[in-house]
Amino acid sequence: MNVIDLLKREQEKQQVPILRSGDTVRVHVKVVEGTRERVQVFEGVVIALKGKVGLATSFTVRRIAHGVGVERTFLVHAPRIDKIEVLRHGQVRRAKLFYLREKVGRHARIRERRQPIGGSEMTVLRAEPDAVHESDVEPEELIDAADEPELDGTAPAEVTPETDEPEGAAATSESDGGA
Repeated sequence: MNVIDLLKREQEKQQVPILRSGDTVRVHVKVVEGTRERVQVFEGVVIALKGKVGLATSFTVRRIAHGVGVERTFLVHAPRIDKIEVLRHGQVRRAKLFYLREKVGRHARIRERRQPIGGSEMTVLRAEPDAVHESDVEPEELIDAADEPELDGTAPAEVTPETDEPEGAAATSESDGGA
């Protein structure tokens, strides 16, 4: 991995909601006014998504404020964005909802999707590259973990005193040709 990829990966947020066109979202944006910083909320419908992966991923949110349509484009991984909440999942048949610009009132409504695609909790968790894999764990640690009872109510495999192998493992090692 080169230096640029490492810097990009460092700037990405750990937890990002999965956004789709038609979703109603609430974006919490940090606003700096002089020496003070506050959080401002922008709530509206996602009308466009640009990019799927990486720092350049952005989305456009539209809302009607005092009878005037207001659109803002946000970068998903921007440091100014505090959090993104998905309030509703809309059922739409297009990727870009620019036709909503001409619609007003009831005509601009979007039906709610009954079952969200991907389940109720639709967030992407970025895996840490430094995470420990099972292959990195020492065999002694695996043996210690096998001695502890499991939480689902099943008992661990019984160990016979003669071979110190689980009962099912002795039969498989003999059938493999003693390997």
